[in-house]
Amino acid sequence: MSTVPDHGLKELVPVFGPEALGVGAQGSFRTALERLSGEGDLKARLLLSALSHFAAKGYDGVQVKEVAEEAGVSKPTLYYHFGSKEGLFRQLCLVSLAAMAVRIQAMVEPFLQAPIQGAEAVDAACTGLARTYLDLLQESQEFTGFILRSIAVPSPDSSFRDLMPLVERGLSPLGLFMNHVFGTGLEQARKEVLLFTSLVGSLIEEKLRDPNYQITDGEVRWVTRRWLHGVQG
Repeated sequence: MSTVPDHGLKELVPVFGPEALGVGAQGSFRTALERLSGEGDLKARLLLSALSHFAAKGYDGVQVKEVAEEAGVSKPTLYYHFGSKEGLFRQLCLVSLAAMAVRIQAMVEPFLQAPIQGAEAVDAACTGLARTYLDLLQESQEFTGFILRSIAVPSPDSSFRDLMPLVERGLSPLGLFMNHVFGTGLEQARKEVLLFTSLVGSLIEEKLRDPNYQITDGEVRWVTRRWLHGVQG
């Protein structure tokens, strides 16, 4: 059972919103946490420590004591701010999802500025979107490689599936792209977004396993055209 009812988690409110993080079209949430931590913000320092530990050891492998010690505080101090290990991880998810939502919105905006018509223009726009989204995922590899997986396939001793609506909300600007290019309705756009993100995400699986692996333009084009084939029937 969660021990964090008094820390606002039922309302799913991140301790740092996009404005506090200063995240816009550029900059990962890790970079934002590093900046806030350097400015003396204790919660940012704890989240930064937690990010490294959770990404390296998984949810079950992390001990609150080691996160607190790396941040230079006591366990009671960490519990005061986050309530529990689950509360700490949930806030890490909330902060990262809030930051990624802003980045994805900024990523999609340029594609919405003018009509995209004709097979060549559609292919170029979709390939460009795939490359930009891929770059974003690679920039925040802890988020991509651990946080998203933990929400989709939660640890047996805790439940993070309630965060999935926030993941879908953060990805929703991609649905605007689908509507702009293909005129898809809301429900169909939602399905296409999930397929698109799954296909693009598959490209970085090898990259996460092997940092020296280089994703080629040919692979990006192949994934894009595979997705387009499904969209266009």
